[in-house]
Amino acid sequence: MPDTGRCSAAHEDDRTPCAGPHDAVTILDGHANAAPGCEHHGARMLASIDGAHVEPGSVVGAATRVLAAADTIRPFCWYENAPRTEASQLSHAENRARNV
Repeated sequence: MPDTGRCSAAHEDDRTPCAGPHDAVTILDGHANAAPGCEHHGARMLASIDGAHVEPGSVVGAATRVLAAADTIRPFCWYENAPRTEASQLSHAENRARNV
């Protein structure tokens, strides 16, 4: 894969730029695959993968900020015209609000 100047957590369809160091956090999926990422793309990846979790990287406090941000981000948020009617298509925060 060619170097695009973006972190490993940036999805190829997500055209937003990185924010901060490309190794601020590490996102792990449920199969022990790891992707270092900036805070911005780390949060987007964490929000999009069921069973994923975040581990600290090079930036102190980044993992906590990524975890908090991912809570409010819809999965695959870069697909702006995707339907958002089912629980799996909403953020964790939106699902909690629905169930109050």
